[in-house]
Amino acid sequence: KRFRHAWLMFDIFKDWLRPHPSPELANCIVCNRVIKAGKSELEKHAAGKRHLSMLNGMNAAGGGGASAADGRHTRGHSRHMVILGQDVVEVDSSYDESGTLSGGAEGESTFKEDFENKLPDVNRGNSGAGGGGAASGPAQTGDSSQASYTTGIYVPQQRNLPPTHNLSKAVVMSPAPNWKATAIVNGHVTRLDLSDYVGRYLILVFYPQDFSKICASEINALSDRSYEFRSIQTEIVACSVDSHLSHLTWSKLSRADGGVNLPKIPLIADPTHAIARAYGVLLPDKGHTLRAHFIIDKRGILRHMSVTDTLVGRGTDELLRIVKALQYVDEVEEAVPADWSQPSE
Repeated sequence: KRFRHAWLMFDIFKDWLRPHPSPELANCIVCNRVIKAGKSELEKHAAGKRHLSMLNGMNAAGGGGASAADGRHTRGHSRHMVILGQDVVEVDSSYDESGTLSGGAEGESTFKEDFENKLPDVNRGNSGAGGGGAASGPAQTGDSSQASYTTGIYVPQQRNLPPTHNLSKAVVMSPAPNWKATAIVNGHVTRLDLSDYVGRYLILVFYPQDFSKICASEINALSDRSYEFRSIQTEIVACSVDSHLSHLTWSKLSRADGGVNLPKIPLIADPTHAIARAYGVLLPDKGHTLRAHFIIDKRGILRHMSVTDTLVGRGTDELLRIVKALQYVDEVEEAVPADWSQPSE
């Protein structure tokens, strides 16, 4: 009974199931619970009255799909694009009434056969190379002493969804959207809200999810330099859609093992996506946020925001420079030019 990432594609699980550091456990982001990762246990949890009630409430608030919430799962097909080298092929996966991939062995054989039947011949563009090549085999290049491999990358087709910024309440030079959340501070569970930071600058950092390499690098970098921000009356709070239990586990994991080892900045939990929606950074089709940060001044006014692709980590030096620039403007009441840096005393 071990967690299988293929389950994240199933309609019955995809809205609420998330992996846990232990392969024998799983996270429910709707109920904020850690549960056993056996498929029967997950299906039982999905059918529970409390879970369905909370999932219905989340979907009603966020406009999410209701098929998982009301427990009805129909047979259907899902088309996916798969990138293989320079080729793009389309494969099909089928689901039965329980949300399980059909085709035996939880549908993996059906998906695999359709996938392999559409693999391109990786040798077809090379003169003198005959026969069809498998995706895992070497593709001969012009230099016979070298061999390259074609790697299959699974890419779901993009869905037509409303842009999240249309829902954003975050407007620069206006009061920052208020929030209250459960947080992990120095390894302990507590409650935080925006009003706790009145009188100090606050950087609200959004990152996609716990146990991610790029996210860990960002949290560790901000934690290591948190004293520099505190020296200029600035606090940092990091937020993701993970539960506080996920934050707690991640915060106690060593950096060598992909954790953040009791970071010196709070990690706030947003499993209902309320904070992410308010700040306009939620990717509803992915179930997590973009990489973003918002600088809020000591009066609670939003002064700066930056939103970027999830694959690009932010720069701590630039973040520190912008905070110093905003504080300088507040103090001397004059504008600063491009690439401004704080004058030496």
